Amino acid sequence: SEIGPPEEYSDFSHSWQTSIGIARQIRSDMAVEIDYVSNRNRDEKIIQENINLTFDPATGLNYPFSDRSRRPQPNWGTVSTVPHTGRSNYHGLQTAFTKRLSNRWQASASYLLSQLKNADGLPLSGLRQVTFAVAPDLGNEYTLAETDQRHRLVFNGIWQVGYGFQVSGLYFYGSGERIETIYDVDVRDLGVDGLTGSPRARPNGTIVPRNDLERKPVHRVDVRLQQRIPLVGRASVDGILEVFNLFNRKNFQNYVTDEASPRFGQPTTTTNLAFTPFALQLGFRLTF
Repeated sequence: SEIGPPEEYSDFSHSWQTSIGIARQIRSDMAVEIDYVSNRNRDEKIIQENINLTFDPATGLNYPFSDRSRRPQPNWGTVSTVPHTGRSNYHGLQTAFTKRLSNRWQASASYLLSQLKNADGLPLSGLRQVTFAVAPDLGNEYTLAETDQRHRLVFNGIWQVGYGFQVSGLYFYGSGERIETIYDVDVRDLGVDGLTGSPRARPNGTIVPRNDLERKPVHRVDVRLQQRIPLVGRASVDGILEVFNLFNRKNFQNYVTDEASPRFGQPTTTTNLAFTPFALQLGFRLTF
């Protein structure tokens, strides 16, 4: 079952945002920009899959869920809720170069160096949050967050070759993003599993590091060729050839994140167009 969190753990999420930067015009058609951005989020919504647990202050571990006498509500089963007890901190250095259209070409490039860290907050025991430290996998562990990505680079340009022919392209690079990792066995007897929670305790007593898996970097080159053919008067037709992932780079979005699986860390299929293999499409556009 699921219930709403108590009022004191239901505050609206809020953040402190800071940015400072400089922009400089190099020439009449070129400019550069550098910005530092910081975002501190508090009272973020998290998911606690079972609050019908009590914890031992001496060890920081939960009492087994199978021991009904230790549950805050002995006659209830698993109870989940979404308290606003999370926090995160983001820091980013954003740089950009822009060349506006002149002399038949234009281009822009951007680079982002960033870091995102977060924590889920201490767990709730019944309707109250525990007031002592718990094991790292049970809450309040502050680490690099899921989706943290250190580097991101994007370049795109357009060249008006002449005689109605145009070439344009885009290059994207993203370093590996962090992914949540689990051990899909309820070793601590939390009353959850990998389908309903994120257990990380191993049978040998160690803990799977938080968000420890990292996607492989993404490289992608897209190219567009366009030829304009005049017809009668103001009418014209454009023939368009677009190639996506020109070099057929193997980019993956999804991975096996269960350390108990023999395929842990291996990529899986995805239907997201941003990660598809080489693709080509033809089109035309009529203007009149």
